[in-house]
Amino acid sequence: MSVKIEFPEGYALCFVPLALSWLMNTFLVLQVVIGRKRYDVQYPNLYAPAGHKDADKFNCIQRAHQNTLESWSMVMVTMLAVGLVYPVYAAAAGMAWVLGRFVYGLGYALGNPMFRSPGALLSHVGDFPLMGMAFKIAYDVLTDQSTIKLAKGAAKAHLGVEL
Repeated sequence: MSVKIEFPEGYALCFVPLALSWLMNTFLVLQVVIGRKRYDVQYPNLYAPAGHKDADKFNCIQRAHQNTLESWSMVMVTMLAVGLVYPVYAAAAGMAWVLGRFVYGLGYALGNPMFRSPGALLSHVGDFPLMGMAFKIAYDVLTDQSTIKLAKGAAKAHLGVEL
C-alpha cells in the first residue's frame, strides 16, 4: 500500500531554515568546544565551576548553546506544522529565528550577556510569528463548523454525550 502526501506550494522552503538550523547548532557546539579548551573547563562540568577565573566568559558561550537547545525543537516543529498552512511565512520566520540564534551565539560569546540582545530580538522576529500563526490555525480549526460537527459526533458516539 502506498500513500501519496501532497504538500502546499512553497512548503519545501521550510527545509532551508531546518537544514541551516543544524549548521547553527554545529557553530554553537564548536564555540563551546573551543571555549572549553581556551578556558580550561573540563568535562563533566556543563558550566565552569564556581570560582573558576574564566567562569563568566565560558558560561556565556555555554549558555548561548543551552538556551538555543531549549527552544530549537519546538521552533522547528512549529515551523514545519505552520508551513502546512502558511509555507512561505513559516519559512521566513524560521530563517529569522536561525539567523537570530547565530547572532545570539556570537554576541553572547563576547563575554557580556547584554551582547546577546540583538540576536534574541531577531530570534523573536521568528518564533513569535510562528507561535501566532499556530494559534491562528488552532482558532480556525476550533471555530470551523465541520470541526464542531465532527467533535459533537465523536462525543456522542464514544462518550454518549450530547454537546
